[in-house]
Formats: sequence, C-alpha cells, structure tokens
Amino acid sequence: MASYLVLTRPATLRNDEDARFIADKFSWIAFLFPAIWLLFKRQWIAGIAVAILQSTIAILTSEPRAMLAGFLIELALRLLVALEGPAFVARRLEADGWTLQSVIATDDLALAEMIYDHETAAHATAPGDAAGQLPALPPATADNRTAFGLFENYGER
Repeated sequence: MASYLVLTRPATLRNDEDARFIADKFSWIAFLFPAIWLLFKRQWIAGIAVAILQSTIAILTSEPRAMLAGFLIELALRLLVALEGPAFVARRLEADGWTLQSVIATDDLALAEMIYDHETAAHATAPGDAAGQLPALPPATADNRTAFGLFENYGER
C-alpha cells in the first residue's frame, strides 16, 4: 500500500487549502525517464548527475564485455530514482520551509484528501487545541503496539 505525504507552505495553518500531496510510491514515469523526471521535478543536481551517469553507461556498454554490467547499473539507477524520487521532492520542499503535516496510508489521492480534510476538521474543533499545533501521540504500551513500515521495533529506540 502506498502512502501520501502532506506538506503545507511555510507559515500557514494545518488546514491550508494549498496543501501538497506527494505519493510515496513507485513511479513508472521516473523509471522510464529518470533524468527527465528529476529535471521536471526541479531536482537539478540529481537530474544532471543521472543524465551524466546514463550517458556514461551508454558509452561504456558499447563494448560487448561490459553490456551486462551496464544493463544492471542502468536498472539499479532507474529503480533508485523510481523508488526514492518522491522522497527527493519532499526533502526539497522541506528544505524550502514546507512543513510535513501528515502521512496518510492509502492508494487513492481522493481518499487521502478526504482523510486529511477530516483530520484537520477534527483537530480544528477540538477544545483547547491551538491552531496549527500537532496533536501529541499517545504513549506506546506493550499491549497496543502499532508500527508503520516494514519492521516492528518492539519498543526499542
């Protein structure tokens, strides 16, 4: 299941209408055209580096002995961009001052927007909750362990 990262502009409230939803999942367009996708997403340094690597790999694979190695390196590069490209975009936005407000685990953008709108409406109507302040997480107990990700940490740090 994919997840959506919800980021808001600097100095805006949690319920900002211009919140940006970034799908943290595999991108087929980034897999097929990694350098162009990175440049289109304004990842200048990474896009130029990938373009240089791809052209170097294309030159090196002209020799038959290096063809398999070049193919595997190209495949690894494309997989890296396709899997981690959305994280590059989110990191750039956070560096520009955007705030990560929520991570919503769903495959559908419309459903992610509905869940986020519901969350922000519930927090806005809660008594004593300051505007824009993130709610405190409940303490972890041994009986109620929830994990988001591949591995459960069982309370360790």
